[in-house]
Amino acid sequence: MLPPPTDTQRDTTLKILTTAIAILRDDHPFDPAHSAFGHSFTATPLRGTVGTEYSFENPAFPHTQITLFVTADPAAPMANRMKVMQVPRVFTMRFSPFMAQISRSTLEDLFPLDTGYWIDGDGNRQPGNDMGAVPPQVLQHHYRYRASHQPVSRFSVDVDLIFGTPNPQDVAKNAKKAPALMNVLLTRDYFKQTLKQRRTEP
Repeated sequence: MLPPPTDTQRDTTLKILTTAIAILRDDHPFDPAHSAFGHSFTATPLRGTVGTEYSFENPAFPHTQITLFVTADPAAPMANRMKVMQVPRVFTMRFSPFMAQISRSTLEDLFPLDTGYWIDGDGNRQPGNDMGAVPPQVLQHHYRYRASHQPVSRFSVDVDLIFGTPNPQDVAKNAKKAPALMNVLLTRDYFKQTLKQRRTEP
């Protein structure tokens, strides 16, 4: 069975996720040296594009992956992407071990999230939030949302949650019963621009 998270782990997780949504949706400043994500970080250039992957280490859960991708601003009109300001685009938190005792409803209220629909890659609203589960022993149960618009919001953000859901057919005496949080993915949504749509810089 998964060990129950400590109060520090649970509080740190919620603080990290609150910080991440504020950066991506509300355009709060991102400073990797003074981040709530972790006490130390590495910065790796992204291959084939203009951008940087920041990876953080947090002593509350040393084996959990915490990353933020910063890329060239898709809304910038310049064709030369090397001269475009970099902006936060994608935040990921992959828990190891999985984080028990943080429910989906807790995260729906935390961000908060719009329920009952999600937005596909073409900008169309699709019904529901449950994307289904993938076997075998621990089901990876995927949920997708659009973060609720707030008075301070600057961007739309898509939210993907993956829980490890115990197999309901497992009748073992010590079988896991409650879902545990595996992954959180936050993606800032931009209107798609092609290279032709960008005007050539002077």
